[in-house]
Amino acid sequence: MTYFSRNIAYITQDIYYTIFRIGKRIILAPCKKLKKAQRYFKRAINWAYPLVMDIKKSAQVHCGKKWVLKMDIKDFYNSVPVEYTRLVLRNVCQRIKFADENYYFMLTTLDGKLPTGAPTSAHIANAAFSPVDKRIREYCKIYFVDYSRYMDDLTFSSDDKYLLNLVEKSVRETLGNFGYKLNESKTRYISDNRRQNVLGLVVNNKTTRIPKEMRKRLRAMIHSYSIYQREGAKVIDLKYRIWGEYELGSLKGYLAYTKHVDKRTYEKLMQYAKKLKVKL
Repeated sequence: MTYFSRNIAYITQDIYYTIFRIGKRIILAPCKKLKKAQRYFKRAINWAYPLVMDIKKSAQVHCGKKWVLKMDIKDFYNSVPVEYTRLVLRNVCQRIKFADENYYFMLTTLDGKLPTGAPTSAHIANAAFSPVDKRIREYCKIYFVDYSRYMDDLTFSSDDKYLLNLVEKSVRETLGNFGYKLNESKTRYISDNRRQNVLGLVVNNKTTRIPKEMRKRLRAMIHSYSIYQREGAKVIDLKYRIWGEYELGSLKGYLAYTKHVDKRTYEKLMQYAKKLKVKL
């Protein structure tokens, strides 16, 4: 039984979650002992239910379509019905010798819900959603609508808006039957005469692109870094940042992401960096 003390949710005296907020989202961060056990068990979950999420593949499906429909599941982790969580854990525990389902239920949930900050929550929520996914894909196949899901983000696309309307109604009904709710404020249709943004990528053309704002920001970062490489500690102009390991790591991370999702832009940025190196 859980008991609370200030911003701590205790399961036992040495197993607890720290509660804090990021904006409107409540995060439950497991203590070190609990997180270590959850990470270990996550391997078993991933063995039984592989979690493969690729932003590019999820967005690529919708490239070049006249209409994109975006839907979002409200409070995804907390919405997973207890019986579905137990079913996933039961299937995982059957693969492990002497595994106690009740112990792992206590290990991975808080008052029957999946904690937002637990390493195991995404894997369990994704596995529990599999029957819903299957039903939605059946509808989409009937209506010739393309569908992809990235955790709680559901995206549909078609050249016929009417077919998307039919799918939306079916999805609403299906989610309700399985105990999930939609975040109504995030349900919207986007036509191809506007920027169609899916998971942070633009899909109006035949392939995924990073947004224009991000391209400009990366060019500015590359320019700033080139200046710093030349001037080093002499840089005193505030419009140029001081580049340490963290800043350089961030730039490399952004470029690696761009290379994966938008190779054409990545190559242009690399050409720009080479020109700056010669010029400066």
